[in-house]
Amino acid sequence: MIDPRSLDIAPTLGTKSYRLGVIGTGGIVSGCHLPAYQSQSWEVVHIASRSQDNARRVAEQFGIPRFSSRWEDVLEDPTVEVVDISLPSHLHPDVVKAAFAAGKHVMVQKPMANTLDEAKGMVAAAQKAGIKFAVNQNGRWDPAIRACKALVDQGVFGQLITASFELRTRQPWQEYWKDAENYPRLMLLGMSIHHIDQFRFLFGEPEEVMAMTQKYPGQPWAGDSIASYAFRYASGLVAYGFDDGFPWNRDWTVKYRIEGVDAIARGDIGWPRGDYSSLEFTTLEHPDSWIRPAFSRKWFPEAFVGTMGDLFLAIENDMEPTLSGTDNLRTLRLVEAAYLSAELKRTVRIDEISLDLPAAD
Repeated sequence: MIDPRSLDIAPTLGTKSYRLGVIGTGGIVSGCHLPAYQSQSWEVVHIASRSQDNARRVAEQFGIPRFSSRWEDVLEDPTVEVVDISLPSHLHPDVVKAAFAAGKHVMVQKPMANTLDEAKGMVAAAQKAGIKFAVNQNGRWDPAIRACKALVDQGVFGQLITASFELRTRQPWQEYWKDAENYPRLMLLGMSIHHIDQFRFLFGEPEEVMAMTQKYPGQPWAGDSIASYAFRYASGLVAYGFDDGFPWNRDWTVKYRIEGVDAIARGDIGWPRGDYSSLEFTTLEHPDSWIRPAFSRKWFPEAFVGTMGDLFLAIENDMEPTLSGTDNLRTLRLVEAAYLSAELKRTVRIDEISLDLPAAD
């Protein structure tokens, strides 16, 4: 019998923290990154925004001693050891590579780049510089997802048959996403990437994908707002996603389900309503009894302790971060494969897309 309390899983943290510089002051930074760091008494020494007023406002809110309208100032600050970058993703490659050149370890918000080729160049640059490079793929630290991973690893489900995510929300699309030149792709790259990475975290690497994308009438951006995709694994498992950015009302939800021959789990992710995620699971031996663990953490903002804490741990122990840029290339490859499937209207094998790195600049 599984003790439900064992499924309330805290992130693993090291014994050291490192002085942080932050580039970007968007809502995810002020609402998640900085509250998470403050909760651990991690020292943020410099913050930059394209808007001096925004930089000043957030610095004053969180007691950050230095602020600037130039991201270069953060990289030139000798007290900064780790840079947390959260900008419009088309800006990530240049800023991240500049951080490597400045000798800073880097955490970059997902997606790390808008194309797989750009991301490969970033990873190659990190390897050449000998820098720890992580991607803030924070959905892995949602408490329900961590608990499901524990159940999978313990073999509770037996042979896995199906898994699914279903998201329904009117996305808080960023104004810059109306830039059709830089953002011709949105849902799979901007939001489904969470579920795709969670599938990888839970079940490993799939063999193939079939996907479709869709827009809705009158949407003010060029990219996809609705996406469906199915990943097939060598074991026979099929993991489905349906992510709908169209609903015009506020019944926003993210539901998930995992089915195996020995157990079924289901629940929802609390993010859309600002609440705790839920999980309940039942077993073949006791099909009418559902076990419901309670979680003491939320995805937002507590998951951001997990992501940055994992990078700190990697620096302290000189190892690869769990969410390394190298690992995240595999998530971006699945995104690219899904887009290719939608374009070609056929199943795409994941190994059709190369992960070979270019020579570093």
